[in-house]
Amino acid sequence: MNLVEAIKKSFMTSPAEVLDTEYSNKTSEPRVVRTLSDNDYEGALVFSNLTGEEWAYSGEDDQPLIIYQNRIIDMYRNLAKNPDVNNIIDMIVNEMVFTVEDEEFKITIDEENNTIKSKIGDIFSKVLTLLNTTDNIHTICRQAYIDGQINVSLGYNKSIKDGIQKAEIIEARNLYFDKNAKTWKYNNRGTEESLYSDVDLSDYDEEYSSEEMVHVDFGLFSKVNVGTASRGQVNLGYLENAFKAANQLNTLENMLVPLRYSRSVSRRLFNIDVADLPPKQAKELMDKIRAEFRYKKSYDTENGTIKNQAATQPLVEDYWMSNRNGSRGTTVDTMDEKGGLMDMEDIIYASKKLYSSLKVPTSRNPYAEENGGDFSFDSQDTTNEDLQYFLHVDRLRIPIVKLFKEILKREIISTGVMSEKEWVKYDSKIKIEFTSKSVFLENMEKDLLMKSMGNWEDIKTNVGVIISFEEGIKKTFGWSNEQLQTEMEKITTETNNPLYKSFYASREDGF
Repeated sequence: MNLVEAIKKSFMTSPAEVLDTEYSNKTSEPRVVRTLSDNDYEGALVFSNLTGEEWAYSGEDDQPLIIYQNRIIDMYRNLAKNPDVNNIIDMIVNEMVFTVEDEEFKITIDEENNTIKSKIGDIFSKVLTLLNTTDNIHTICRQAYIDGQINVSLGYNKSIKDGIQKAEIIEARNLYFDKNAKTWKYNNRGTEESLYSDVDLSDYDEEYSSEEMVHVDFGLFSKVNVGTASRGQVNLGYLENAFKAANQLNTLENMLVPLRYSRSVSRRLFNIDVADLPPKQAKELMDKIRAEFRYKKSYDTENGTIKNQAATQPLVEDYWMSNRNGSRGTTVDTMDEKGGLMDMEDIIYASKKLYSSLKVPTSRNPYAEENGGDFSFDSQDTTNEDLQYFLHVDRLRIPIVKLFKEILKREIISTGVMSEKEWVKYDSKIKIEFTSKSVFLENMEKDLLMKSMGNWEDIKTNVGVIISFEEGIKKTFGWSNEQLQTEMEKITTETNNPLYKSFYASREDGF
């Protein structure tokens, strides 16, 4: 069914159209500059179906931007199969979503009307149920992180007032937005190799209206020139930074591990008595004995195993020498090994570079020699690298929160709880967050508060002498006038409340 015909025209107008409506009669200045993406569709592939245009493509064999985007996604998914990269991705996603609470998200509504708050809260619970976040939040965040984007299709009944009935994460490859038709389409209707299994794109709808699709990404884009007429913008993911480090680590392991293994194994030195045999017969004798005793073990770079195969180049070679005239007879000696598998500084260095490329502290690296992956949540023991990691994880949460808020918006508008204009005014009052914060950031906030309290003890002796109470509080805690007034009102209320009497009994001045 075509929802464009069923939903009122004003439903879900694009940002550009809203700007045109609001400012067309007021100013001739340029529109707001988008710092993240140059198109109105959040970095998605956008085409106008007009050959020669900036976003154009023509014919089935001339779609370089789509092919380019598909290649990027394929590279990310293949990189995610690397055991080290996979471990880092899980570490990041676990930091994003882990919580001890029953729900992964919480919603805060700045509204005095409890009826409206309750209604919006119920709708948000429905949104979480639609995507089954209890079971799927890790998969949602992981797929978004690997692909650099996530796309959710929404299904409605004929009665739009019933709201969203289905929400499904769909394949990112071959998906693009047709600017003329204002619909989302798949360039290829065949079977695609998805992140976890093969996906038959023919199972999806042929077209999705703007109301049926929610697309969010991490705001990382690259301008590309593919061919002579295909110029545009493709969506990137944070795995883009890890290719070089991951390839270097993989190359070092494939080169050095078998080398270190071969150097760490003892070799046999065979001295074969060939008596007075002619050279040709002596060589045949040596080859026969060598075939019986030689190693047939080889190193498999695919899975890191040692194989015993006669048809492959052996990993460890023995040494064979001949002697004549029975001067020494046949002897077998052993050569001591040199080197060992524990000498892996270069591989550990490459591993650290991989962690660093994905903004994960090297202290989380289990192979790090300094602390072996140990980590302390005490802010005093945490490095700047750890702080940057926690801030990075918080940034990664923003697109996921945006995804759920966008679905919430469409549910509220489609069910008639609010009109689109009402939502624009109400949007800033609704805040969606992950339930759990970083333990480190929480500890850091507590440490800063305790330091401020200590500073206040030193400052308050001079309050009324060289500094006012209000200015002393602002300088110590960094509060605004509104926050100071709010806290003072709370203190006044608590002072007159019997429940808090014991806390204020010994305070003559109240401070």
